[in-house]
Amino acid sequence: MRNAQVIEFPKAQSVRKRLQDKAQEQKAILILSIASVLIMTVFLNQWLVQGPDSLTNGGRRNVASFEPAAFAKDVKWEHDLAKRLASDKAALSANLAEAPTLRDELIFGYLEGKYGMKLAQGRIESLEFIDAQAGEHPMSINDKADFLMKYSEAFGMNYSEVSVAQNAAENEEVYTLVGSGKEIIGKAHFVKDEQGRVQAINFTQ
Repeated sequence: MRNAQVIEFPKAQSVRKRLQDKAQEQKAILILSIASVLIMTVFLNQWLVQGPDSLTNGGRRNVASFEPAAFAKDVKWEHDLAKRLASDKAALSANLAEAPTLRDELIFGYLEGKYGMKLAQGRIESLEFIDAQAGEHPMSINDKADFLMKYSEAFGMNYSEVSVAQNAAENEEVYTLVGSGKEIIGKAHFVKDEQGRVQAINFTQ
């Protein structure tokens, strides 16, 4: 028997909502990081200008002497720090802009997170409705051939056309998956409930 990995997803949640949450978390981390660095910069700047052993006289701090060389060194250090921050921000922005995959769009977008996914050897072996206890209902997929073609890459099966198979069970619709050389790649079995909604999708080869 092939090694399989079962991935069950939580209650229905769109891919846009998940990506927005991820973006907000990363933005918060970025803001906290920048704030921490700026606070540290202020303290270091004060320490470099006034010196660690600045003396007070009658409750008043002595005026620190101005040293051009030290000042220039501080400015260069701050410029270098600003460049590093800009570079880190660009890297984070690139992560925030990462596009969802077609499989993400299938599971969290079209199927609304209602179906658990079983993987085998990098491809989807089955999708099964899992949200019955949450009061949700299975989805009605009216144009199953179009559904199979649209997400063929997400399923991980290299087929180029589909056709309705004959002699399917009463509660099933079966589609034959055909490759570019007209060879049969496998079959997709849509298991339906009494209302015709899709309880599960099983792929066989």
